Amino acid sequence: MHLILLLTLLPFVSCTSSFHPSVSYRPTIPENARKLSGSDLTSYVNNHQKLWKAETSRMTFQEKMARVKDIKFIKSHEDQMVGDSENNQVLLDIPTYFDSRQKWPECTQIGAVRDQSDCGSAAHLVAVELASDRTCIFSNGTFNWPLSAQDPLSCCVGLMSICGDGWGCDGSWPKDILKWWQTHGLCTGGNYEDQFGCKPYSIYPCDKKYPNGTTSVPCPGYHTPTCEEHCTSNITWPIAYKQDKHFGKAHYNVGKKMTDIQTEIMTNGPVIASFVIYDDFWDYKSGIYVHTAGDQEGGMDTKIIGWGVDSGVPYWLCVHQWGTDFGENGFVRFLRGVNEVNIEHQVLAALPDIDKHN
Repeated sequence: MHLILLLTLLPFVSCTSSFHPSVSYRPTIPENARKLSGSDLTSYVNNHQKLWKAETSRMTFQEKMARVKDIKFIKSHEDQMVGDSENNQVLLDIPTYFDSRQKWPECTQIGAVRDQSDCGSAAHLVAVELASDRTCIFSNGTFNWPLSAQDPLSCCVGLMSICGDGWGCDGSWPKDILKWWQTHGLCTGGNYEDQFGCKPYSIYPCDKKYPNGTTSVPCPGYHTPTCEEHCTSNITWPIAYKQDKHFGKAHYNVGKKMTDIQTEIMTNGPVIASFVIYDDFWDYKSGIYVHTAGDQEGGMDTKIIGWGVDSGVPYWLCVHQWGTDFGENGFVRFLRGVNEVNIEHQVLAALPDIDKHN
């Protein structure tokens, strides 16, 4: 029974002869449940599992599709990777709980939540988050600024040798953004709302629900921003664009075993994970996510910063890119150890070039 279930839920992964205990938490998904949507989907999820709570998403179908990227960016992602894990040996003493924010408290960007808004820019955001985190970690906290997602989103377009067929708001591979970091560098730049750095994100948050019950403006439908090779912040940034560049040294894929991923995070910092997104993920509110109902919609990227166990159930702790009103204040926990929605199958990391700066 477990073998059939695993093959059903993991279409891109060859099965093994042993299973992590977490596999028992996966619900069987009948065909009719895959076709549910709206409040019917929410009710089904809440009634057929106890790991997470669903709340019907406010986003329209068009708004959802603007954020998700084509499944090709997930299926072919592994073949596009370069290099092997920097860690050849798995750490023997892996703790039950780990949070990168606690190991590197001076690097406050590790827990910062960005908002891609109405644009398929998750790969850009998660790549520059990793670049920001690891530049801080490897500089021993002397660099603790956000690097700009706007920079590669608008300028890493049409450069076939770097960005492949990824195209701005239509989606990309995180590894291509990390390659851009190595070859072109990344300037500083934070969220739209804070306007920090040389090139902050230019796409404002939309359809966002605030704690006081109010909502932001509707999403008008965005296009990839125009590339500008100068600082665009509304404040006066004291460093010129070309002098504000920070560079990467290498990017590499991390092993698929849970202990490989944990070793990489504990040693070098957060990692990027690409996963398959289903309809029920839009409704995630709290708890440990496990795919329960709804159709496959495409691909998505997130950043894993740690792990833990809740009531005996192991999870990955992730910073997501949909603003603080999504999930657990912008964070998502995924079932850990069974490659839930392919989250352990395509993990990517990178190293900064601390000595190189324009």
